[in-house]
Amino acid sequence: MTLPSGSSIRRVRLGKGEFWALTAALAYALNNVFTGIAVRGSDLNYMLGVSLRATPIFLFSLVMGWRARRRDPNLVSPLSDWRLLVPLVGYGVLTFVIANPLLFAALEKGGILVASPVTGTQVFWGALLAAVFLHEPFTRGMAAGMAISVLGISVLSLGRSGDVTLSPTWWLAVPYATATAFCWSLSGVLVTYTMRRGVDRFPALAIATLTGIMINNAYLLATGNIALYVTTSRGLLLNVLIAGLFNTVALVSVTTAYSLTTIASASTLNSLQVGLAPLIAWAFVGERMTWLMGLGVLLIMGGVMVMQRARGTKRNER
Repeated sequence: MTLPSGSSIRRVRLGKGEFWALTAALAYALNNVFTGIAVRGSDLNYMLGVSLRATPIFLFSLVMGWRARRRDPNLVSPLSDWRLLVPLVGYGVLTFVIANPLLFAALEKGGILVASPVTGTQVFWGALLAAVFLHEPFTRGMAAGMAISVLGISVLSLGRSGDVTLSPTWWLAVPYATATAFCWSLSGVLVTYTMRRGVDRFPALAIATLTGIMINNAYLLATGNIALYVTTSRGLLLNVLIAGLFNTVALVSVTTAYSLTTIASASTLNSLQVGLAPLIAWAFVGERMTWLMGLGVLLIMGGVMVMQRARGTKRNER
């Protein structure tokens, strides 16, 4: 059947790029689930957890950065100019010293069902900050996606408020997760600034993760908690380490997806992580989900996908 001219109907095609994007979404979701398991009902030190979870990413980025340098010796080194190094250090502080400990706190307070969807608002903060600092366009489609997800957060919070198993301060998970998303977005602006000046993504990520690991461990040492590496439950540490491995898999998958398909397609499918983590937590981890909470998760996921689609389509037109 021939489609009429001007039809908005689009044929859905799942190729290799889309497969890698779906893999990234699942890996990011499992990363949040294992992190949520680690902090639930435990006294895990946030700085310890963040450092351990960042270690696999640091090692992978270090190896890939070294290989990239061997393939192309003319790559711009982030150590060659302080104007490149400082943003990457800032990226590391924002992500691994501020944002990720806040994520641990959000997961502990509100569980995966609240924290994971709210962190999906990262795409909105990223679009706003990119419009302000990188002069990227902000369209009505992006604004519509933001409005849908804000409504979803309200519905999700309303549905979660009736859960008597949560602490009275469960609602703190919403501002904690929102602050996490904002810091992630701001760090994304910083790393984009350096990559647009020729820095490869893997050396950039290696410097950022190393910055976070060093500062967090310095904090543990200064507060007399460095021995927690030995005294913390091995099962607890294993869950955090597994989360870091899934995070590394997600990084590789989404990078591969962007090289094999359009940004619009890859980013839209990758945004499914916003809904996958709560569904996994409900099905396998035992977190309670009411119909109102489910509606909130769907609205947030829908808003993120609308935003990603609008943002990705605009990039492809440039």
